[in-house]
Amino acid sequence: METKKSSPPELPSLLPHGWKKEVALALGIHPNTVSRALRSRKGGTYIRIIRTAVAKYGEKRE
Repeated sequence: METKKSSPPELPSLLPHGWKKEVALALGIHPNTVSRALRSRKGGTYIRIIRTAVAKYGEKRE
């Protein structure tokens, strides 16, 4: 069986000012960790940050 590697969801195109701090507080991590993970674009923390941002600020679909 082939293992499919799923790509992380994309960040919403429009994010409010201070979104990194809000996501950091939601995850219980330091805001600098968010900035560094976004720069590296890899790792488990990066995936958690992206998922949290999409859940919090993503488009509402009905």
